[in-house]
Amino acid sequence: MLVIRSWLCYFLPGLLVCCFLESNAQTLVRVPDFGNNPGNLRMYVYEPAGLTKEKGSPVVVVLHGCLQNAKRVANQTGWNKLADRYGWRIIYPQQKILNNPQKCFCWYNENDIEKDKGEVYSIYKMVEFVKENMAVDSEQIFVTGLSAGAAMSVALMATYPETFNAGAVFAGGPYKVATNLWTGMMAMYGWRIKKAEAWGNYVREQNPLYNGNYPRMIIFHGKADVIVNRRNATELVKQWTNLHRVKNEPTEIVSGFAGARSIERRTYCDSSGNEKVVYYKIKAMGHALPVNPGKCETKGGKMGAFSADKNFFSTYYTAVDFGLIALPSISGLKNVSKQQAGVQYSVPAKENTTFLWRVPKGCRITTGQGTNTITVTWGNESGNVDVQEVQSEKCRKAYGSFKVTAD
Repeated sequence: MLVIRSWLCYFLPGLLVCCFLESNAQTLVRVPDFGNNPGNLRMYVYEPAGLTKEKGSPVVVVLHGCLQNAKRVANQTGWNKLADRYGWRIIYPQQKILNNPQKCFCWYNENDIEKDKGEVYSIYKMVEFVKENMAVDSEQIFVTGLSAGAAMSVALMATYPETFNAGAVFAGGPYKVATNLWTGMMAMYGWRIKKAEAWGNYVREQNPLYNGNYPRMIIFHGKADVIVNRRNATELVKQWTNLHRVKNEPTEIVSGFAGARSIERRTYCDSSGNEKVVYYKIKAMGHALPVNPGKCETKGGKMGAFSADKNFFSTYYTAVDFGLIALPSISGLKNVSKQQAGVQYSVPAKENTTFLWRVPKGCRITTGQGTNTITVTWGNESGNVDVQEVQSEKCRKAYGSFKVTAD
């Protein structure tokens, strides 16, 4: 038996630690009674050392895929590693074999995805339990999941939009893409196609009086996924751009995002430039979570069933998209003239760090490659300036792309 964390001893006397996750003794703790549980799910929580009941913290709900459980998804995604570093609480709902022999969340069952019903309500009650019994920042509650967990993440954002700030779904689909086993199979083949307004109405019907903001949506999908067809990602973009009332055309497309050649990042922004929907299209990846195993801050996740090494720690960049991790920003001119010389871009200087810059085709770095400041002779086209910091131990961190318009 392991020692229980102090806050659980205080709120839940006698609660036992569930299991070890990694050699550094990261542990999940089961919460046996979190309230009304019509979906008959289990609840596990991870809390880093050092968090106290006086300190409000963000919360991330992490939903496993089929044939997985809370321990496995925690180990595979690397959420606990980041939680230790930055101070978040993690909720891991877990399916029971009694509910689904393959341990899938029942995303295709209408009685499990309607507001205040079944599994979706059980997970909502887990969030409410944490809010009531732990020091939580209620403005920073997020949800993410893979496959069946992705679909259930969408259901949570659709039924309780006031609860979640944002969500990230890996190989999922739009809310109510299926309401029974037959339509579930059709959805997985990519045969459920609707107009954006129709998709949006499914969500609006869950909260007809709601007039607040909907959660931001971050989507990851492998272009070679043969289990959940990537057309589901297209339909999900349609649904959530409709809910946010933004155009269903990307505001920006960045290829080779964060130095990973297989990653294309598409953003859909409102009129003020705020990202409402983000879509990561991943080349040569099937039904999997992109990982980048390693010990650096921007590396993590583990290889196994339903994960693929794409030189991209998707959990880290999900946390960036959630706003839980702030990337340093590039400073410089956002508007330049064609063929303008002497344009400078910079980032904060760091000791023992090399900075690798990338500029659009037709532009030329005249001085500073390797340092924190470069001088560029611009070309004829608009594009993005990107930089990676390479530390002495060869760990790399990619900064956010800096969009430059050439007039």
